[in-house]
Amino acid sequence: MSPELLIAILSGLGGMFGWGIADFLAKKTITTLGDVTTLFWCQFLGIFPLLALFLSAPSIPHIGYLELIWLAVLGIWSGLSYIPTYVAFGKGKVSLLSPLFACYAVVVTILSAILLHEAIPLGRQIAFGVVFFGVLLISGDSKSILMLVGIARVKSEKVKGFKEILLAICLYSTWLIALDQLVNGKDWAPLLLIIRVFSAISLFGYAKATKRRLRVVDSALWKYLIFIGCFDVAAFACVSFGFSRTPFVSIVAMLSGAFSLPTIVLARIFLKERTTTVQTVGSLIVVVGVMLLAVL
Repeated sequence: MSPELLIAILSGLGGMFGWGIADFLAKKTITTLGDVTTLFWCQFLGIFPLLALFLSAPSIPHIGYLELIWLAVLGIWSGLSYIPTYVAFGKGKVSLLSPLFACYAVVVTILSAILLHEAIPLGRQIAFGVVFFGVLLISGDSKSILMLVGIARVKSEKVKGFKEILLAICLYSTWLIALDQLVNGKDWAPLLLIIRVFSAISLFGYAKATKRRLRVVDSALWKYLIFIGCFDVAAFACVSFGFSRTPFVSIVAMLSGAFSLPTIVLARIFLKERTTTVQTVGSLIVVVGVMLLAVL
């Protein structure tokens, strides 16, 4: 195994565990504080580790006015794309919604093929079909599919937060395409810092516009908010490092896209979430499909 391939795999796994743990922790704070309050503080607290990375850099890169405007747009876009995700987590089961959100990796690949003319090999197309089948099972629209294999009597149910997750997938997928075009070949730390600052500002404005309270009354929740912000930033840092140091972009992206796997495991163990057999199988199929995209 080449050093670059090892870096790509480790970077992807770092993103997977970072985002997976952050999603799991977010369920507890969302239930108590609400989606917007949790989201704002996690984005705000995540600024500080990025600021430490920025200040530790040997030199400060030059950022022009036009580039700063685009970074501001990406920051606002990022904040808005998080809102439906956290709203969905507040409504439904994170062990089901997290693997659904992981489908953004498939959408990103499709958009890359359409907009950036990236070739999609046959193996990757097969992986798309695997992911899509898993999504059908999780969404609760699985009765017709199950009838085809003779198991229509298996219990199925609709997933709360499904529509919000679909919106989040669309917003986040297009955001990643735009981010890739802006930061490709550049120092990622200061750019992510600027994006994070504008993301927090946009969420603060959204909270005020919708009259959401941002006060955290229960001091015990601060540790969760800090950990969520740190794990989220760590995931972005791992993925960005992998993109900047290796040519194996698809491996980094697709492995990090399997972040639902640790979320599912932690939610089952600590939150005692229970799902139908069909949804459990669908969750595993989605995770397997996303990981197949990294190797096919």
